Amino acid sequence: MTRNLFIPAMTLALLSFAGCGYHRLDNRPRKAAWMVKGETVRVTSFTNQTANLGVEEPFRKALENRIVAASPWKLVGPGVTPRWVIQGTLERYNIVALGLNLGSTTAKGAAGSATRVEVSVVGSLKLLDGQTGAVMISRPSLTFSKQYRVDQNYASFDNRELAVLDSLADDFAESFVTQLLEGSD
Repeated sequence: MTRNLFIPAMTLALLSFAGCGYHRLDNRPRKAAWMVKGETVRVTSFTNQTANLGVEEPFRKALENRIVAASPWKLVGPGVTPRWVIQGTLERYNIVALGLNLGSTTAKGAAGSATRVEVSVVGSLKLLDGQTGAVMISRPSLTFSKQYRVDQNYASFDNRELAVLDSLADDFAESFVTQLLEGSD
């Protein structure tokens, strides 16, 4: 009888000591040099190496929004010398049709058009020391992609690519800022 109680009691004791591994990022001790509350940061204009003009702007804006919402820094503009500088580069921007409309009796004019599309983006980010120019963190070739259905009703056509691009930019920014908050280098 005592043996039957011993195993559950030991299991409970081990579980109470183990913990779940979850830690809030805002309560964690700040070990990284860039995690000083109140220091300034500037996000430079992204370098766009793609053939799509203007695609870099949603990524810069998303990164600025994430910094304001979730970092200990103060975001500053171009006229101020910041303590930290973030530089970004968009390396690739691809749109690939994953499904094609083969033509049906209801939409013969749509034959050969895409029914499902994937948008993927590859970009790199660097956190630089604003005083020395030294690279503190470099994240090359961050890759994000999203798929969406293309509306075949041309009377109600809306370009979902822009919404998908904004979503990718937010994922991109969230990933980088989370890595900074975790202090990974």
